[in-house]
Formats: sequence, structure tokens, C-alpha cells
Amino acid sequence: MIFARLWVLLFLLVPAALVWWQWSRAPRRLNLILKALMLAAVVLALAEPETSVAENKVSTVVLVDTSAGLSSNDLSQASDLLNKLDKARGRNWMRVVPFARGTRPLALDEQKGGWSIRRTAGEAGRATDIEAAIRDGVASMPGGLVPRVVLISDGNENEGSVARAAWLARDLRIPVDSFALPGPVEPQLHIDTVTLPSIAFSGEKFPIDLVITSPKKVTASVELAAEGRKLGTQNVNLEQGSNYVRLHTAINTYGAVELSGTVRSPQGGEVRFEQALTLRKPRVLYLSNDPEGTEKHLLDTLTAAQFVIDRSQDAITPRLADYQLVVFNNWDIDALPLPRKEQLEQYVRDGGGFLVIGGERNVYREEKEKKPEDALDRTLPAKIAPPKSPEGTCVVLIVDKSSSMEGRKMELARLAAIGVIENLRPVDYVGVLIFDNSFQWAVPIRRAEDRSTIKRMVAGITPDGGTQIAPALAEAYRKISTQHQATYRHVVLLTDGISEEGDSLTLARDAQQRRVTISTVGLGQDVNRAYLEKIAISAKGRSYFLTDPSGLEQILLKDVMEHTGSTAIEKPITPVITHQSAILDGVGMESAPPLRGYVKFISKPGADTILKIDPNDPLLAVWQFGLGRSGVFTSDAKARWAEKWVGWEGFDKFWINLFRDLLPHSQSGEARVAYDNASGNITVEYKLASRVAVPARIPDIFVLGPGDFRQTVAVKKVSEGLYRGETQIGGRRGLFRIRPLEDSLVFPETGLYRDEEEMTQYGSNAGLLRRISQYTGGRFNPTPAQVFDAAGRSIPGTLRLWPGLLALAVLLNLAELIIRKWEGIAGMIAGLRRRLGPGSPSPAPAA
Repeated sequence: MIFARLWVLLFLLVPAALVWWQWSRAPRRLNLILKALMLAAVVLALAEPETSVAENKVSTVVLVDTSAGLSSNDLSQASDLLNKLDKARGRNWMRVVPFARGTRPLALDEQKGGWSIRRTAGEAGRATDIEAAIRDGVASMPGGLVPRVVLISDGNENEGSVARAAWLARDLRIPVDSFALPGPVEPQLHIDTVTLPSIAFSGEKFPIDLVITSPKKVTASVELAAEGRKLGTQNVNLEQGSNYVRLHTAINTYGAVELSGTVRSPQGGEVRFEQALTLRKPRVLYLSNDPEGTEKHLLDTLTAAQFVIDRSQDAITPRLADYQLVVFNNWDIDALPLPRKEQLEQYVRDGGGFLVIGGERNVYREEKEKKPEDALDRTLPAKIAPPKSPEGTCVVLIVDKSSSMEGRKMELARLAAIGVIENLRPVDYVGVLIFDNSFQWAVPIRRAEDRSTIKRMVAGITPDGGTQIAPALAEAYRKISTQHQATYRHVVLLTDGISEEGDSLTLARDAQQRRVTISTVGLGQDVNRAYLEKIAISAKGRSYFLTDPSGLEQILLKDVMEHTGSTAIEKPITPVITHQSAILDGVGMESAPPLRGYVKFISKPGADTILKIDPNDPLLAVWQFGLGRSGVFTSDAKARWAEKWVGWEGFDKFWINLFRDLLPHSQSGEARVAYDNASGNITVEYKLASRVAVPARIPDIFVLGPGDFRQTVAVKKVSEGLYRGETQIGGRRGLFRIRPLEDSLVFPETGLYRDEEEMTQYGSNAGLLRRISQYTGGRFNPTPAQVFDAAGRSIPGTLRLWPGLLALAVLLNLAELIIRKWEGIAGMIAGLRRRLGPGSPSPAPAA
């Protein structure tokens, strides 16, 4: 025994002196002895005594082979063995270290609820380096314990030198126990080819085509994984000979990813493949005339689904080639210039996606009946239907401009009137009559052709004066009654005040007989509701009452369209499924709530009408046009017609499916890559589509491979539309990505995978594992209990005694206190027993 502070022992004289001084006077000498012993224990603890011991507790580092060459059965056996070792370790220390090309940290799911080891993903898993594993395992061992390494592997080393690792372990006197896994069985199945799409988008389902050769008829399963994470499993039946197998999967990420697959069969073994795949975020040009923020739910849904949305109100200048999908929302697409229509047609022919979402701004022009189809008519699967009649309609807006309308009410009234004017056809008539104590035509009844001039007239309305409704209503009715060339004639009265009724009700009844409809809108609380309702009912119109004027524009526009034969139809509609489609997968369309309106379209022959409103009107129609796809959704995607859809659980899935269905599946360039065994060169070839212009320059293109391999490829034009380049990779194996420095549609990223030695080794090298154990003094295939057997080995250690001495001092002090206070404690116990009842034994008297 040694003391770190030997001089502290001098203080032992203190308790000795205390005993000598108090011995003859102490009434309780036992208490004195206990106090002295307590002080002595404290002094000894302060001196920090230590003693040498032999430690036989075992520290075990378990190295588990998780390389890509192992079979699923090997990993399952390794996991079972770890669970057995965990149960047998007792008080011993154990750490599990997975390894392949190198060691890696454990994942949470590998040790949660019992050990379940999985393969090391990616390039790090495509080699087995036992030397690196043993070196890292030895370096991670704690001191002061008997060291031992356990190696669980098939022994198929293909990197590093296991001889150096064994010498290191032996030199450090660390035995290596080894467990031999069976290793992969050479499969009877063979994967001849793997074909992936040349372009794929994040979250989109894409096909994977395999050609698998089988020596006999077998059942098999194909498991797909991306970057080591399982995507799904599909069962297949293989016939003798070559079998064509098509799988579908989706990956919710973007960029270059490693896609791997495993084909397993109880009769044919297990065979795997790996390929490089580049996933892109689809970019959408979203053109909308709706106020910004009204489509927030739709745009947030698409952004969460990995779409990049560029929202714009400029339909002319954006370069269409920069986008995979162009969407027009609530847009008068017929008003687009002819050159832009032709660009959109060519864009879809070349593989782009095109979607029209309906809305009240869709306008039918009767002159189209007399003209041949234009570019957009040819591109879309449905065309807008004519309204109830091709003749024009007449709308007169009567706007209260009394002083009570000053401020926000008048501003919103002007905006509402302008909104109505914007949605009228050039063939329609419009007039705006303003009134206070008298009336005045702000816009005399005229054709709605020069909208900008009419809107300027409306913008100049200013509030002033009182409220006299009847004269203004009579003037509007007199003027609109003379518009005999209009099929529909409609008056809207907008007021926030109370007025004398006059002969308004008689006028309204007369209007009904002359087929003039009148609607009324009351703003605020100070209106004569009964009066306004009677006028509307008598004239076959509608009455509206708004306490908040912010909804005025939509109310006014809706009312005008309902009463003027517009192509937009506002009424509750329930979608009808004409046939099941991938667009409806997971949507639950059967439970969809009703929509509140739509624009009347007519599906074209050959269009795929997936949803209908009634036997004639389509709700969703799509079709293939050239290399691209286009579609029309005749309702809207915001809280107007689709108010109940926005909160419906199928809303997100429906729009994501529809947008993905319209994405392109062709690209501007096709890339092929090959490897020449004789020269060790990779050759990459780019073939441009016939429609693609010759690029101004060839970007810098690199080959990126295992081990930080990076090499440029000198790509040159060899013929019209054909480019080729090559670079040497030698005998390197693994996954090689060939990609330009910047993203290029003409020169897309491609990849080549050369099977590494790890993937072509079968069985196990049990002899190698046995020799490692024998050379280092370990055991081959020991029992779990033997792994933690120190076998007589120990590690010299030091035991610190001061914690025990401090604990002894506390106990001695507690004992002395109990003895000193025993009389009082005994009295308390006796009193307690007396209170509890007679017959209780008395405590023993104090000594």
C-alpha cells in the first residue's frame, strides 16, 4: 500500500491524543473510541492510500463485417451472434464496430430493441479491409481492462493487409477471436442489363427495367434501395432463360444518388446491381392573374413536393426551355399573342408539360368559330365552350357615390366595377351609372372593347351628396331596356344608404316581364334590407348584404356572370370519375367535397377525360401531344370555387399527382457511356435530339469515381448532333459519374458502374480467420461465454482506498450518534408502545 500524501498521517496523533486525554473522564468510553476511529478514517482518506490489484474484467471490441458482398443471411447471422454476446458479457465491457472499406459509427436502428446490423451503403461498403478494422478497434479500447478483439466476417479481404493487422495485435498481446460467416453463395441468377430513365424528377415514379437470366423457373423478390435506404420490395416469377422485369419507384430527394437492387430467390441465390441516377427538382412557370397569396395552399403543397415554382404575371418573356411545366391559372389564354401560342405549342411538342387551371377570367370569343384552330387550340385536350348564346350581353352598374361611401367603400366599389369590366367580352355592353341626390352616367352604355378607357372613367368616381335610389334605378332600367341586340340584360345596384322607395317595386316587376334582371348589394348596416330584397326578387335577381366590403369584388363578379350567360358557371358540382388513372392514386376522389363553380369546356376527341361534372362537361382532361403532355382543369385551385377542396385531405395528393403526370419524360440530349477493357478507357457519347439547337460551347465535363478519382473528359463534336470523349480510368472499379461542371440539358449527367472485387467473391475464407486467431492467441468460433473469459490473464491495476475510508468514517459517526442518543430513543419507543396498548415488551435498559 502507498500513500499519495504521506505527511498527512502525522494527523493520526490527533485521535490518539484525544483518547489518551479523555479516557479517564469519559462517561461512555465506547463513544470515545468510535469518535477516534472516525477521525482516524478521515485522516487516512486524506492521505489517499492506494493498493495494487490484478484486474480481470474484459474489454471486447466486436468488429462486424458489413460490406456489400455479404448476403442478407450473413447479416442476420451476425446480428444473432451480437445478441448472444450481449447476453453473455455480464460485467464486462463490449463495443460493436461495423466495418467494410473502413469502420463506421453504429446507426440508431441497428441497436434499437436488439442488434440488427445492416450493410454499409455506397462506395464505403464495396470493399473489405480487415486491417483497417483491427487497427481502429485496437485504438478504441479503454485502458485498465483485459483487451480482446472479436472479428465477425466471411474473411474475403480485398483491401489492406490482414498480416500486418495480426502482427500488430500479437505485438500488443491482444488475442483476436474470430467467427466465420458463410459468405454469399454464388447465384444461379444473373442480371444482364439494368435500364434507368435518362431523366427523372424528385418524388416522381419512374421505371427500372431489368433483364434477368435464370437457369430454371423460380420465384424471386427484387428489393430496391437508394443511398442504402430501402425503397420497397416486389415479388416476381422468373421463367427459364431471359426475363424482362419492370419495376417502379420514387425517390424524394434530388441530385446524384446511388440506386441499388437485390434479386433474391430461395432456389437461385442472391444477385445485386448498383447504378447512378440523377434526380432533378422540376421547375414550374406559374402564370396567374389571381391576387398573390390566394393560391398559397397550392403553391406551398407543390414546394413541399420538391417543385421549384416561379410565379409570374409575365406570360411573354420567360424562356420556356428553362421549365419542365408551364401553368396558366385563371388566365385569358386566348388573348396571348399568336407567336407566344406557337412557342407554347412547340414547347409541348418537344416534351414540355402544359396545364390550364380555370377561373372566371377565361373568356370565349365568338370570332373563333369563324377561324381555324390556333396553336393553343391544337395543344390543349379541351377547348372553351361558347356561352349560352354567342350574342353580347348588357350590364349596367348603379353605384352609390354619396358622401357615406367615402374612403375604403368607394375604393372597393371602383375595384369591383373594374373587375366586372375586365371579365366582359368585347361583344358585351357595359354602363356605369352613379348617383347621390341625382344621377349621372360615368360610363354611358357602350361596347366593352376599349377596356382601358372604361376603367379610367370608373377610376375617376368620387363620393359626394345624399342618397336617392329610385330615380337612378329608373334611368338605368330605361336605358338598358333599349339594348335589344343584347341577349342578356342585367342591372346591379350598389348602395350603403336608405332612400325613398318610389315606384321601384313596380319597375322591378316590369323588368321581369321584359327579361331584365336586377340584383342589389347592400353595404353596411344602414340599408333598407326589405326594400333591396323585394327589388331583387321581383326582377329575378339576387340580393347581397355585406358588413365587410372586402368581399365586394367577388360578389359583384359572381352575380354578373350568373346573369349574363358567361362561360363561367357558379353552382355546386360534384366530380364524377370516368375511369381510374394514376392521377387519382391515393387521392380518395370518391370523398371529394363539391366544387362551387367551373368554366365550361368541351373535351376533344382522343382526350383522356378523367373527371367530369356531368355527361358533357369535363372537369379534368389530359392528353399526349407530341413528346409532351397537356391538361385542363376547368374549376380553380383557390378558396373560391375550390373553397371546400382547399381543406380536403385529398387536395395535396391530387395536385401533386397531376403536376407530376404532366412532367416531361424526354430530354435535349441522350448520354451513353462504355468501358474498354483493353485500353482501360471510359468513352462517353452524347446524341442531341433533332429539335435541339447546336450548343454554343461544350461545357467542362468530368469523370468522378471511387477514391476521390477526378479526371476531365475532352468531349468533341464528331458529326452533326453527336459528341464524344474519353478518358482513362485504368483497372479502377466502382461507381463513376460523368457530369458537366454546370447543369446542362444537352450534356446530362450519366454514370457507369464496374463491379468491384467485393461483389464477385463468394463463400468464406474460414482458413484466413482461423490463422488470425491462432497467430494472435485467440479462438476460432468460440462460445459467447469464452469471448469474455480472461483465461487467467489480468491487468495490473491500482485500487484507491480513500472512498471506502470516507464511507467508514460516516458509518462510525452514525454509530456513535445512535449510542449517545439511545436513552432518548428508547424512551420514545416505550411511550409509543404504551399508547398502542398493554403487553408490548419494554425496550432494554441502556448500558
